[in-house]
Amino acid sequence: MEAYTHFVVTPWRNSQELIQLRRDLYRLNDDNVDRREGAVNKVLAWRARKESVPLLLDSTADIVDVMVQGENGGLKHNACRLLYATAISRFITGYLDTQIDLTRDRPSWFPPGKSLQPPVSLLEVRHCIVHRHMPSLAELRRATQEALTWLWEWYWSHLEPAFSLPSSTLTHGNDTDAESHVREKLQNILRTYLKTRKQEIKSKRKPDLCTAARDALSTYTLRFSPSATTLPSPTTQTALLSLLVQEQQILPQDKKLGSPMSGAFLIWGPLLLAFCAKSPSCFQALLDKLLEGMHGADESSEVVKEGFCEWAAHMLISNEWAGGRRNERAVREKVLGDCMTELGTWDLRLAEKIVGGMGEEGGLWRAILDASRSEEAGQGVMVLDKVGGEKETDGDMEVEVELEKVTESSSVVVPGPVPVPESNDTREKIRGPQKVVGLWKARPIGWLPEGWDEDA
Repeated sequence: MEAYTHFVVTPWRNSQELIQLRRDLYRLNDDNVDRREGAVNKVLAWRARKESVPLLLDSTADIVDVMVQGENGGLKHNACRLLYATAISRFITGYLDTQIDLTRDRPSWFPPGKSLQPPVSLLEVRHCIVHRHMPSLAELRRATQEALTWLWEWYWSHLEPAFSLPSSTLTHGNDTDAESHVREKLQNILRTYLKTRKQEIKSKRKPDLCTAARDALSTYTLRFSPSATTLPSPTTQTALLSLLVQEQQILPQDKKLGSPMSGAFLIWGPLLLAFCAKSPSCFQALLDKLLEGMHGADESSEVVKEGFCEWAAHMLISNEWAGGRRNERAVREKVLGDCMTELGTWDLRLAEKIVGGMGEEGGLWRAILDASRSEEAGQGVMVLDKVGGEKETDGDMEVEVELEKVTESSSVVVPGPVPVPESNDTREKIRGPQKVVGLWKARPIGWLPEGWDEDA
């Protein structure tokens, strides 16, 4: 049987032209010149020359085109929303229609064990566009940025293996060299900020004249954002938080157990607040990183756990962070619920600080926290009985009762809170089944009442 060569006609002349298109669409050129509009026009020319342009390439061009049009400012608000919604819906719908073919014809160079499913958040945005209310422009922009990140991971970053070319140094995603390059740039930004911020503190400048945080945020956005109106990728944000939290840069180098954290708050607070104000998801991501470090899965020292606990409490209750907290009540309740479920030493410490900073609102949480502390202790507690003196309770289930003096020699249990205005020391905590002295006389086990006859 004769062997036939199967030719594939592509719109691009060679692999280098497609790789250059990738650099232009994602602004990966060394001169940092924006060539995205020219790259989109090239794809439109390819589309006119050959209808069957790869779906993921075509979707990338549509999304980038919408972003460029929105940044130029020539569109009205509603028209801009419709353009973003159309690009996202076309990408997700087209991908889902061809998902079976993509899964069956999975290229050999794709990493094994990884799913070809797009992010769930993109599916939800597309569902809202088609079946529910139109998402806001900010939400649509975040979705387009997430779509570009996913397209890079599953299409553009695999061009070198597909064409059997050496790996590029400008890879974008999970490539080790790229991650090291990004971390190095982030580290330089943090070093510059730390030096400038310390100089500001020494010179005692007014807060409105301190520019270290603003300059650091501007440099961060300029280097890692695809455009001036979009945010850096989630991968970049994760790398930044890892440097700050996992490598303990936000903790004092000479910190000891019980030492104050005011210096760390003063130095790093403005920068973290600036990042959280720029990216809505940064606050929750930072808080999750701090709680993860506080739980100490990597057997961190108690000093490090205490530092992360102090940072989490500072973010949740301080007036300085009031502007950076979104859905404040829901976030606090979730953290308190998790802390009182874990019952670790630092979980209870964090819960204590949060409840203490909630004022009157923390009254109910105070009762739950006291119950959690008693459960964590795992043993009875000593209480004061106005009638019977000091007494130790025991058990697993905690209830509250009050004792009221009935006669000079006995007392009874009142099954509910009885207000006693003259004193508060009659309140008693009882854990589990409790034997209470009543108006009956104690009898030995096996005792039978008088007149009782055993069966013959």
